[in-house]
Amino acid sequence: MSTAQQLFLAYGTIILAVGMVLGIILGMLRANQPDIRTLAMAHVEVLMQSSMHFGLAFAVGAVGFESGWATIGATLLVVGSAMQATGATLNWVTKTRDQFAEKSSGWMINSASTFAMAPGMAIAAIGILANL
Repeated sequence: MSTAQQLFLAYGTIILAVGMVLGIILGMLRANQPDIRTLAMAHVEVLMQSSMHFGLAFAVGAVGFESGWATIGATLLVVGSAMQATGATLNWVTKTRDQFAEKSSGWMINSASTFAMAPGMAIAAIGILANL
C-alpha cells in the first residue's frame, strides 16, 4: 500500500469517527436546541470528507499512482480537509450564525484551507487521470 493510500485511509477513518461523535452530540443537543445548524453542517462536512478520502485511496491504488507526487497531493488534501473540519466545528463552538458575514475564526480557517486543498486536489486528479 502506498503512502498516499495510507494517508487517505488513516484520515478517512479518523474523520469518520469524528463525524460519528459529532452526530451523537447533534442528536443529544437537538432535543433541547432545535436550531444548531452549524453543528449539523460540521457533522455532514466530516462525513463527506471520509467518503472522499476513502474514494481517493481506492483511486490512487487502482491506477498505481504511487509517486512522491501522490504523497504530496494526499498530504495537502488531508491537511486542507482537517482545516475544513476544524473551521466547521469552530463555527459551531463559537455559535457563529453566518461565517461569511461575521468573518469568524472558522471562516478564516476554512478560507485558508483552500491553499492546501486546491493544489492537493489538482495533483491527485492529474496523477489519477494520467495513470488511467
